[in-house]
Amino acid sequence: MVRLLPIGGLGEFGANSLVCDDEVAGRLVIDVGAAFFEEPVLGVSHQVPDFAAIGGPPPQAVVLSHAHDDHCKGLGVLLGAWPGTVVAGSRATVTWCRSAGLARRSSFTELAAATPFVAGGWVVDALPVSHSIPGTLALRLRAGGMTAVLATDMRLTPSALGEQTPADRLAAWGREGVDVLLLDATNALVTTPPPSEAAVGTALGELIRAASGLVVVVTFASHLGRFSQVARAAAASGRVVVPIGRGLIEALAVQARLGGLGAPVGLVRSYRELPRLPRDGVVAVVTGSQGEAGSAFTRLATGRLPGLALRGGDCVLHAARLIPGNERRLAGLFDLCVRQGARVVTASEAPIHASGHPHRQELVELCDLLRPRAVVPVHGWRRHLETVAELARGAGAATVVADNGDELVWTASGLEPSGRRRATGRLSFGDGENDLVEAGVVHERRVLARSGVLVAVVESAGGAVPRVHLHSAGLRLGAEVEEELAAGLRGEAARGLGGVRVDRDDVRLTMERWLKREVRRRCGQRPAVLVSVPADDPPSTGGERPS
Repeated sequence: MVRLLPIGGLGEFGANSLVCDDEVAGRLVIDVGAAFFEEPVLGVSHQVPDFAAIGGPPPQAVVLSHAHDDHCKGLGVLLGAWPGTVVAGSRATVTWCRSAGLARRSSFTELAAATPFVAGGWVVDALPVSHSIPGTLALRLRAGGMTAVLATDMRLTPSALGEQTPADRLAAWGREGVDVLLLDATNALVTTPPPSEAAVGTALGELIRAASGLVVVVTFASHLGRFSQVARAAAASGRVVVPIGRGLIEALAVQARLGGLGAPVGLVRSYRELPRLPRDGVVAVVTGSQGEAGSAFTRLATGRLPGLALRGGDCVLHAARLIPGNERRLAGLFDLCVRQGARVVTASEAPIHASGHPHRQELVELCDLLRPRAVVPVHGWRRHLETVAELARGAGAATVVADNGDELVWTASGLEPSGRRRATGRLSFGDGENDLVEAGVVHERRVLARSGVLVAVVESAGGAVPRVHLHSAGLRLGAEVEEELAAGLRGEAARGLGGVRVDRDDVRLTMERWLKREVRRRCGQRPAVLVSVPADDPPSTGGERPS
């Protein structure tokens, strides 16, 4: 019996991760992704599955399908929960992970297409496929009498770097037998085939050639195929390319260790050279295609990117897929660019981007090639998952649509839910990978953002009635209400602090409960409330205390 536990990527975009358990073969983890946080104003950048909360034995290995953040950014968290776990992936993915400083915490194994990878009792076959980042793999997993295939981030057409998905090899897997197919639902609602990468390169070249001022191309940091297309188009137009954004700089450095992109010497220039370069001779490739807070594109659109500002005659090309949920944020940034005089062109207006995920027709073709007994849709909201399930049923496969935490069981009779729901907690992080933000802190920030904060400071006045000062942020009570609350708190403080033996923590909690109740009763608001009471009065020196 094999148990499959999806802990991310179902009913959402991002945080893709699957735990595979077999009593004999052991445990295998496939991908360890992160998800963008929906409320960046709370100081949280992304969330990662809480692997330590899953329980059970450590995995024999973690296998990475590719190096996108939604599939590998949580690797440090997994290695923190299970130190020393073997990490397997393509040469490009392993190089990427090593560049992130994780080599000292694990041993890495490079997967080869011709040689199966064995971890415990699991046998993993890796097949290089076409996607938007080098080194992407389709994976075949075998253990406990089950053969499962992970066919997610891949296209059946060539990538921008010329990588191909070998349909004949997929068909061979299908003839050998596929019990479970985990199938990508990202583009399940896309009925029209996207443009070819050749068409994308042509469109970018035409727009760059026609531009009169600075050209800004906004794309994913890891999409080196798109960067290569832009670089070729810039060179053909007599322009140089300036990469802007930490993620893109790191991606180019990783690719350099893998052999580079073959760009002519002098074509790619440093951001520091921008002030000395003519605006009409530059194509700036900028990261932050989803409008992430603090990204290069967000800072450029809001006028906070040092050394670069948009002007009339400039052209901004958004050469990236718009991930569902980010539409409103990006629309606001595009509007800011236009207000500064720039022209904005998106992939909905010109064929300047092609997704690396299979659209509806390719999903049907994958089902035909692999001939699975059962399909589990992954990577998408429920609507996307149900659409893939409908396509799979049309191809003659059984389907199981699950949520994160729904345990699935494979037996000789097929795949079905076990009826057991497992804990799938999330860890929240700020901008830094080690910047863990505790769940309680996120809750407090949400309360503060929604309702404000009210602080009461009680000052000792010797034997007299204590003084109380109220301070509020994000909250307007009015002078009359504030005075009434302060008067009530003075009475509470006098009663609580007037005894011979005083439990000051108890007094503080009593005053906080009173203040919360009164603010809710008088104003209908529920701010965060803090009360500070004085420590024990210092011993008397015989002199009078100040009044």
